[in-house]
Amino acid sequence: MNKIIKLISIPSIILLLLLLFCMYRQQDETVFLSIVSSPDSGLEAVATMTSDSAQNSTTAFYAGTNCYYLFLPSYTIGKNITIESNVPSNFTADAKISSAQTYLIDEQYSLTIFTGSEIPSIHITLKNDLSYIEADKENVDSGEITILNADGSSAYKGKLTKISGRGNTSWEQDKKPFNLKLSDSVSLFDMPSTNDYALISSSDNSFLRNRISNEMAESMNAFTLKRTSINLYINDSYQGLYEISEKVSNTSLNLPDLGQETASLNLHQGTLSQLTTNETLSDWNNTITGKWWDYNRNPKNISGGYILEADQALRYESEPSGFTLDSGAYFVSKSPTYLSAAQYDYISNYIRSCEAAMTESVGADDYHTLTDYIDIPSFVTKYLVEEVSKNIDASATSQFFYKDTDGLLFAGPPWDFDWAYGVVRTYNEVDFLNPEGFSARDIPGTLTWWQLLYYNNAFYKDIVTTYEHTLYPWLNQLTAEYLPQWEADLTASAISDYIRWGYYDTLDINTLNEIYHDQVSSITDFINLRKEFLYHEWITAAQE
Repeated sequence: MNKIIKLISIPSIILLLLLLFCMYRQQDETVFLSIVSSPDSGLEAVATMTSDSAQNSTTAFYAGTNCYYLFLPSYTIGKNITIESNVPSNFTADAKISSAQTYLIDEQYSLTIFTGSEIPSIHITLKNDLSYIEADKENVDSGEITILNADGSSAYKGKLTKISGRGNTSWEQDKKPFNLKLSDSVSLFDMPSTNDYALISSSDNSFLRNRISNEMAESMNAFTLKRTSINLYINDSYQGLYEISEKVSNTSLNLPDLGQETASLNLHQGTLSQLTTNETLSDWNNTITGKWWDYNRNPKNISGGYILEADQALRYESEPSGFTLDSGAYFVSKSPTYLSAAQYDYISNYIRSCEAAMTESVGADDYHTLTDYIDIPSFVTKYLVEEVSKNIDASATSQFFYKDTDGLLFAGPPWDFDWAYGVVRTYNEVDFLNPEGFSARDIPGTLTWWQLLYYNNAFYKDIVTTYEHTLYPWLNQLTAEYLPQWEADLTASAISDYIRWGYYDTLDINTLNEIYHDQVSSITDFINLRKEFLYHEWITAAQE
């Protein structure tokens, strides 16, 4: 009897498993579309997608004049559409997902399904409405997060322990950037394992300027932070084309966390107080020349790690720790965020020694004492990235430097090139749209380091040699091969982003495609002209 039961049970279990497999397979191959229409709220369309056992939804975006857009990840292309609706539509029984397909709903609404580029997608469900975070950069929320590869397979699924705003100028835009903290450390898209990531929104409508700068630095064997383009969904709402990136941190730069070490030694100290030099500059804001905190104890070795940002006076004012130089530069300590008095003295004096060595080496045929303070290759690379890109921030902000324990000062990593590669702006009589002319070498700003280093003959020789033998060939390959490919890779998501944020006064897909092509073409044209200008100035002119 038991044998009979077993013989019956085994086929039943197999049949059940097959049925379950078919059900999941059907879900994977189907996009479920719920459509509701009412006179008061108009159209509500929600697409639910299942991929790799992860189920995510997105709500149609209202673009005006009864036009709605469903922005779907590319892995949904070709999947069946199952409709649940209280209103008539012209969906057919065998409808499948295809991009830029428009349907008539309830004889008055148009619903366009638009699929993004073949890039990963991130789906976040927050505890609160997104408007809570967007109201203040200091507001913090949490929730659930699903990260999918371009093919829909799972890259990560788990708790989002923290999400908050980030950025300066970018935070002032409608499309906001965010910081993420996952519940687990995980390696995403070939980035080193961490639980801290940045979601970068960009005012750059080509979505390529940061990538160009990063890969330019990599072509010269410099350290850069990894990043990749993604489609972002928050609370079932498509937010656009973003980059997920490593953050500038001790972990990403492989530095000891001096701030954490210091805090651990002072656990029982109580409330910290900010201390200052009580000296002010006669600038627009009477800026305090130095800021630090009253820690009682320090680690034995306080020579690293430090992460510094040369920043603007306005942003320096609100930072917990920092110092100024006699030349007018403002340095913010990003790590440690709270410098002790001893750390403040050490790193501010070290940076002053760096600048003194740069000043003393102007006109010299060798590096003089520069090699005692700075890592020359990283500074050569950073200068070239700033100069080739004609970055408006080269002498003003987003200039990072870092120092390991008992180590030299490194320039980098490259960060924030939204205002580079030809932007319509003139500053201090420098036309940044013009691909000719020097910028990092000549722009008057609070940070004078690029100008000082340029006029050291040994540094200049390294610039020219690196440009001629490494960077110039790479730039040729960039404009001929890489940029056309990157454009093709991102066009669909760029168009989706344009529609979502209303950057242009049109919803015509062909027109938006041309606009994106023009965005990339303008960068390509700028780089083609600029690389030849610099080649002439640095190589050809010297040979004439």
